[in-house]
Amino acid sequence: MYSLLAEIVGPENVSREDFELWCYSRDAGSVFPRLPECIVTPKSKEQVAEILKVANEYKKPVIPRGAGSSMCGAPVPLKGGVMIDLTGLKRIKIQDEEGLFVRAEAGVIWTEIIEVLKQRGREIGLEGPWSAPSATAGGSVAVGAICMGAAKYGGLGTQILGLEVALADGSIVRTGSAANRNNEMVMRDCNGADLTGLSIGSHGTLGIITEVSLKTYAFHEAEAYYAYSFESLEDAARAVYGLARDEIAFDCRMFVYPVPEEIGGVAGVVYMLKGSGSQIQELGGKSRKIMQLAHGKSISEFGEQYYKGRFTARVKAFGEAGPGWLEVAGYIPILRYPAVAKEIIKYWKKREEEAKNLGIKWSLGALLETHSINIPVAIFCSEVKRDAWQRINSYWHELAELMYERGVSPYWIGHLSSHIVKRWGPYYQLYKKIKESLDPNNILNPGML
Repeated sequence: MYSLLAEIVGPENVSREDFELWCYSRDAGSVFPRLPECIVTPKSKEQVAEILKVANEYKKPVIPRGAGSSMCGAPVPLKGGVMIDLTGLKRIKIQDEEGLFVRAEAGVIWTEIIEVLKQRGREIGLEGPWSAPSATAGGSVAVGAICMGAAKYGGLGTQILGLEVALADGSIVRTGSAANRNNEMVMRDCNGADLTGLSIGSHGTLGIITEVSLKTYAFHEAEAYYAYSFESLEDAARAVYGLARDEIAFDCRMFVYPVPEEIGGVAGVVYMLKGSGSQIQELGGKSRKIMQLAHGKSISEFGEQYYKGRFTARVKAFGEAGPGWLEVAGYIPILRYPAVAKEIIKYWKKREEEAKNLGIKWSLGALLETHSINIPVAIFCSEVKRDAWQRINSYWHELAELMYERGVSPYWIGHLSSHIVKRWGPYYQLYKKIKESLDPNNILNPGML
């Protein structure tokens, strides 16, 4: 099989050297590493399709990988097999005249899309995940990553016009309007069933995303940043709810533990506005009234510092806290946040001494996603300390169970999937049937279901 793969991509683009296998054995999170049997780096969708045909014939697992910047273990090969590095798919096509959209191959990183569009006076609605300077378009869609700008636009699905996906048998499907070979990926909601949605958040279990089509907009004129301190979780949640109700913020985050020293209080809320000068002025005035009614205390400068460093601040903070980390997160209605957050805090209170002795740290926050809120809980430790590393993996699963029992619906769950999905009943059974139909030999990221 190895020689067949080398024929497809060239011997220089396939490897089974130990040091390279170890480099591809994990993502940015602290899920325990697993080695693939070999790594293949295709340069085109046609090569991806040919690789899948060979793997399907040999019934070998195939794991798609972008930049590996996820923290959930999505590209970690649970059962060995062929790792397909999609960073070689780098083409960007901008359609200004026909449909005001951008087509990006799976290996294109978010900041590349942003810069290319900016030169033309356009922008995408979502700025990409926190790891935008390294995260790929295909990988972000495959894990359903929450992105900067979710307060205004919601999930990635709201911005996707269509996808190109290579299936397990090597066939390539173009979804939405692009199902018509004479058309472009300009509209998702056509041709009957929404097959685009099948790949969003699928972790490569149903197909390998080779191209993404995204909406574009006129480049915004101005930005404004705000930060507020609150003395109760209820007040902070009420403030975030007000921003969502009146559709004010482009992006909004909440700090609960630890709260930055510059903010203080029990919780902090930061948010960002985008638009024309007059829109910023109007939305800024409305937001200040909402914060005041929720008893928020304005914190000068922090909001601007936070958002202007938005693509580096989190990486720096996590690096200092770790360098290893895991994260569990999910969605609930905004005003239910305080009750769930208090249960998470109670969980950590019971383990305070153990975590301290092992050098384990944690954080709790929230991200506004239009009409809901996302609760991310991050756990940090030094991976050099084996006992601490093993314990944060246990904490990870325990917190996932705690949050699920309180109604939190998980996202980008990765290796948590096998512990959660079977409890979804009919939803899981339908997912499984679709998987069996599209991938009868179960070669696509096996172990995720």
